[in-house]
Amino acid sequence: MSEQHDATQGGRVEVHRLDGFIDAAFAFAVSVLAIAGAEVPRSLHDLLLALDRIPAFACSFAMLMFFWHQQVRWRDRFRLHDASSMLLSLMLVFFALIFVYPLNLLFQAMFGAFYALFAQQELPGAPTIDSVRDVKALYICYALAYACMAGCLAGLYRHSLRKLHMAHADRIDARKVFYLQACAVGVASLSLFAALAIPATPAWTWLPGCLYILLTPMHWLAKRWAKQAQTRAA
Repeated sequence: MSEQHDATQGGRVEVHRLDGFIDAAFAFAVSVLAIAGAEVPRSLHDLLLALDRIPAFACSFAMLMFFWHQQVRWRDRFRLHDASSMLLSLMLVFFALIFVYPLNLLFQAMFGAFYALFAQQELPGAPTIDSVRDVKALYICYALAYACMAGCLAGLYRHSLRKLHMAHADRIDARKVFYLQACAVGVASLSLFAALAIPATPAWTWLPGCLYILLTPMHWLAKRWAKQAQTRAA
């Protein structure tokens, strides 16, 4: 009896350590996005340059927090204490630490382009992208990282759907998240293929990024399906 109790306690400690590691890894990824960079502003000019990075930082922060929150929801409601779940969770952290770099660069470049369009001058500190080839490479890195992270989340929810005996309402919610993340993998893959296929002309550089707009109707459709499924089950 004592050995079983010790094993249970050891399992709980291991789970808490894993959760703490995942949370700390996402916190570290966010710290990489710090709007002031590695140095504290030492003048008003440096401060204004740091503040110019706020929009890109906000979008990058929101994206990372979305993936973190989906993993937190999974471990609060559908967690499995097995090797597959641990591996998928650690893979999510691995890809998040890779994702942070193309994510930050993409949003900085995007807001830099908007600033140049409306202000008729370059945004100070904006990343330098000299060619369509650079844009394509950035979209490819972003799509690969996004697809891998969404795939890890889809794998976590799919694994729980296969292994756990859930209440009907919980199963509908888990399936909704699984469908959304699977669709996100599809959209990221489509963006990847578009980035590889577009001609090397500035007129087509908008296409890979705009494809992510498809996630909006997919979220709406998934929520509508879940609501209808809950109504039928009532």
